Amino acid sequence: MDTAVHARAATLRWPCGLRQPARRLPGWRLASDSALHAGRPGLGRYQRQGLRVEASSAAAAAFDPPPGGLPLQGGSSAVRASAARVEAEVEAVALAAAAAADASPSASGSFDSAFPARPRNLNGNADSDQDGEGHDAQDTPLTPAPAPVDVGSFRNAAGFKLPNLSAPITWTLMLSYMAFMLIMPITALLQKASAIPLNVFIARATEPVALHAYYVTFSCSLLAAAINCVFGFLLAWVLVRYKFPGKKLLDAAVDLPFALPTSVAGLTLATVYGDEFFIGQFLISKGVQVVFTRLGVVIAMIFVSFPFVVRTMQPVMQEIQREMEEAAWSLGASQWRTFTDVVLPPLLPALLTGTALAFSRALGEFGSIVIVSSNFAFKDLIAPVLIFQCLEQYDYVGATVIGTVLLLISLCMMLAVNKLQSMRKGG
Repeated sequence: MDTAVHARAATLRWPCGLRQPARRLPGWRLASDSALHAGRPGLGRYQRQGLRVEASSAAAAAFDPPPGGLPLQGGSSAVRASAARVEAEVEAVALAAAAAADASPSASGSFDSAFPARPRNLNGNADSDQDGEGHDAQDTPLTPAPAPVDVGSFRNAAGFKLPNLSAPITWTLMLSYMAFMLIMPITALLQKASAIPLNVFIARATEPVALHAYYVTFSCSLLAAAINCVFGFLLAWVLVRYKFPGKKLLDAAVDLPFALPTSVAGLTLATVYGDEFFIGQFLISKGVQVVFTRLGVVIAMIFVSFPFVVRTMQPVMQEIQREMEEAAWSLGASQWRTFTDVVLPPLLPALLTGTALAFSRALGEFGSIVIVSSNFAFKDLIAPVLIFQCLEQYDYVGATVIGTVLLLISLCMMLAVNKLQSMRKGG
């Protein structure tokens, strides 16, 4: 026979990944081995949905198999046995698929759309699903394939794009923020100070009360910054290099001055170091007075500016490679020499930055100091409290002059610190 008939077999996906013929569709017949080999090249090969052997309509009409099975014209007994085995396997799997479809309605849907077929050999068997004798390699119950994933939501998410901020837009936003938050307030203060005659400005800026307030403010701020520089460095070193119980609690407590209102901090310090608490009583018995003195001002400045050094040093310490220290030790350097020559140089810029931030924060502290100190002139009066007293007395000229002097001195000190850092990095 020179032609073959149309043949097709649908497939089911088994749990282990195997596929078997599921059922015989009406109007389709599976060709025998002789029929598969008789056609032109490509006959008997599976396409996307299964085996498809083309033939003319006349040949298909002439080859109408009886109900008993496929007629074989000629051929050896082995060919006939192979064809009979193939047909028996198809019929057996068809019965199993029909039973599974009756048991599970979801599995009796469209086999062609839900379970795409995989390539099969010329006998109609899956490439690795059956053994050499044509029997199933594994007896596993049929299960339906998983439902297809709806990719619409993924496409919508992939289509979402952030707005493209070009350079002009970025610069406009940055300059607007800087103008409203920093430049305009400073400009307003300088403009108001420029309206004051120069001789009046110098006279009010050099008053004895003002000069003593400058001295107390800057001396206490520098002392508080120096203490925070040393002990903040030590605390950051301990938090980075050592592991101990309560480390996370101590690390979280460092940020407490950031969240605590300054007036509450002043009230707390006045209570702890007053004569009603055992610490204050002990210090008073030793002749040390903290509250309503400059010592109380320094302690209040240390409290509010303490986190700046710690938080500035921690990230830089975490980036230091321990291998450099081990290499220095292997070359015979002592621990102190390793610290001064290997560890400390990369930490100096961050240490200066944290100290400068602590100094700036202590310089502008008002809420806690106004409670801890006595606010008496020539004793422990600081410049921010003096500005507040001038405003209470409606002395706007004196408040403007003192505020401008503090602004200029602080700006000069910040520029000096930044210059020192740039020189250090350049060296």
